[in-house]
Amino acid sequence: MKILTFTVHRAADSRVNSGMGPRFKLRREAKVKALRLACTLAAALALSVPAMASLGGKVSSVDQDRAQMNASATVTQTANYDVHEIKSPAGTVVDEYVSLEGNVFAVAWHGPFPPQMQQILGSYYQQYTAAMAAQPQHYGRRPVNIQAPGLTIEMGGHMRDYFGRAYIPDMMPSGVKEDEIK
Repeated sequence: MKILTFTVHRAADSRVNSGMGPRFKLRREAKVKALRLACTLAAALALSVPAMASLGGKVSSVDQDRAQMNASATVTQTANYDVHEIKSPAGTVVDEYVSLEGNVFAVAWHGPFPPQMQQILGSYYQQYTAAMAAQPQHYGRRPVNIQAPGLTIEMGGHMRDYFGRAYIPDMMPSGVKEDEIK
């Protein structure tokens, strides 16, 4: 009987030393959590809105972007401009404001995922990144308000609820107010 008891204790000791005890369980749980986080981030990146007409671009790119996104699109006409609304399968809605001359003078968005800023800002992206780098570092969530020469960007939100707008004041048609860009 003593031999059997010794053997049982010996087996338990060897299991702890071989990494199969409580330490092994904690390491495995940490690996599983890291894998879940990586999969979540990969899914979020894959579902972000792929491509839009860029700010300052031509209206011809709107249909190409809609087809590339596999998204639905509707057009609303006003007296001074058209609004091309593109809704991605992931739920993000991007409104592209196109002047009667065919130029995208503003872009607004809302939805569970932010759009790719480089794609929607086009040639204005470098001006945006420079303005973001020049802002003081803040911790936590804060809205962004960039008033650069020839470019205005306002955006904010939190996980699953992002919104914003970007427009070129000099390209806005006469009679159009900034409040109309939503």
